[in-house]
Amino acid sequence: MIKRKDELTKVIGPIEGGKGEISRELLIEGDELKNKAKVFAKLTVPVGASVGLHEHTDDYEVYYILSGKGKVLDNGEVVEVGAGDVVYAIDTEHYIENSGDEDLVFLAVIVNL
Repeated sequence: MIKRKDELTKVIGPIEGGKGEISRELLIEGDELKNKAKVFAKLTVPVGASVGLHEHTDDYEVYYILSGKGKVLDNGEVVEVGAGDVVYAIDTEHYIENSGDEDLVFLAVIVNL
């Protein structure tokens, strides 16, 4: 099955109480995920913006960084990430913030346990 770019749901706004307006393109959503995941999306985080601190206990989240630089909270430690890095959170709090000088772009999937 193919979804064309103009068919994607686009949402702009803050996420989890973070800073700024985050752009989300929902690549696969709803029934398309067969209840195996909650979301598969491409996020664009402008300079200085962030996805706020949140926790995953009944699911887990994976980010694949496509471009830009960011800071993430990883097991209580703030760590720099960039293109090609993978971040995942399960049974922990985390956030991601754009710490670079260009958009931070990544794929995100929230998988049901």
